[in-house]
Amino acid sequence: IPPAPPPALRSPAGASLCLQVALEALQRSQSPACSRLCDVLIGQLAPPSPAPAESALVRGLQDPERSRLLEAAMAVAGPQRLRQLFQQQLKGRLQGVAAHRVANHGLQRLLDHAPADVVGEVLSELGPALAEPLARGHPGVLVALLGACRRHPGLQQEALRCLFQVGHAP
Repeated sequence: IPPAPPPALRSPAGASLCLQVALEALQRSQSPACSRLCDVLIGQLAPPSPAPAESALVRGLQDPERSRLLEAAMAVAGPQRLRQLFQQQLKGRLQGVAAHRVANHGLQRLLDHAPADVVGEVLSELGPALAEPLARGHPGVLVALLGACRRHPGLQQEALRCLFQVGHAP
């Protein structure tokens, strides 16, 4: 595993952009270094918290500087890594993430790349509460969730049910 990027490389917007492009280039070249860099970045920006009530990933997604890099890492992370991030740091916290002005974009990236089981759990947890992110002006959460369900046909019926519930919300 390569050493973690120095803090100065993770903070400035230009450096973050360089790391985002590096992740994309490594993914396109199918280099094994892509998953290693992804793991290092996630480990540095959102390490697992020993306190079950806290989530470094949620805090990272809420931070405008760290969220872009976390989103880029989630875009290249494999299904197993996304499943792990969801189970350890997002499950049970989705309503707050979906309603947050910055963090909702990270949830959208997760949904863009998540395996069917993760999308199903997001749908179960967030589906009945989709009116809240919409009321806060975050329609991208609904669009990403419906797009993810479109890729996984077994979830389409439940997604339609949730969509109709949102359409009838007062």
